[in-house]
Amino acid sequence: MNAGEVANAVRRALNGFDEWNDVAGVVPPNTSWYYEMQSVIEDAVHCGIQAALGVRTPLPSELDVQGEVKP
Repeated sequence: MNAGEVANAVRRALNGFDEWNDVAGVVPPNTSWYYEMQSVIEDAVHCGIQAALGVRTPLPSELDVQGEVKP
């Protein structure tokens, strides 16, 4: 997958979450919980892509601001 396809997959997953959350109202928008849920969903998309491709690279949440794996 290229970067654009990954970005589209993440966006589709986040849109699905927003649609569900708009109906269910479980996580208040624009709160720390909401942004944490978005991060979990983004990681899940990356895990799924890696599983489908049979590779393992660090997830975005496992990297620090310099792009190195967190200790």
